[in-house]
Amino acid sequence: MKPISTAGAQLPRTTSGSFEWPGTRDQQDKFPLALEVILLLAVGVLAAVLHQSLRIPLRMPGYHGMEWFALLILARLLSNRSSAGMVVGLGAATKAFVYAGSIGLDGKSAQMLTYLLQGCIVDVLLFRSRSPLPWFVWLPAVGAITHMIAPLTRNVFSGISAGTIEFGSLIHGIGYPLATHALFGAIGASAGLLIYLGAASMRRR
Repeated sequence: MKPISTAGAQLPRTTSGSFEWPGTRDQQDKFPLALEVILLLAVGVLAAVLHQSLRIPLRMPGYHGMEWFALLILARLLSNRSSAGMVVGLGAATKAFVYAGSIGLDGKSAQMLTYLLQGCIVDVLLFRSRSPLPWFVWLPAVGAITHMIAPLTRNVFSGISAGTIEFGSLIHGIGYPLATHALFGAIGASAGLLIYLGAASMRRR
């Protein structure tokens, strides 16, 4: 399967093995750096706003990973900047700080750190790494792996703020919250990929 660019032109193979990058990292920059940074920050802010305002009747931990990873992966595919994911994470973390009003060892501060970590991990796994898997398998896998750090970070921060290292709900079983976070991370990453490919297909017409 050959990768597709947003301009409709097919991109050359960019990695070894069977992994073929579907994004734009082999193309010239589409926007000036300052404008692209602003757009990436705005994507992160939007993700944080959705996290605070969107309420889905799913009584399962980690469901906000769907909109977060859809936006994060979409931005990562559309940008050929090596740190695009980190910038998106910074935008989300900044908006989360505005909501929190302060920084401390609590769940809200853990959310800020989680946004940044996840953005950086996506950059490393998608932009800088090589995978033997095809991208339509690797992208959802990256979403699943990356989203699983959220409950660990949040519960460790909450435990430290209480004066002892605890793991909150994870102490009753690590499998379920990690599995649901992995599921929603994979769904979100797949959604971001499908939106990207759909937009690319429409531009080719």
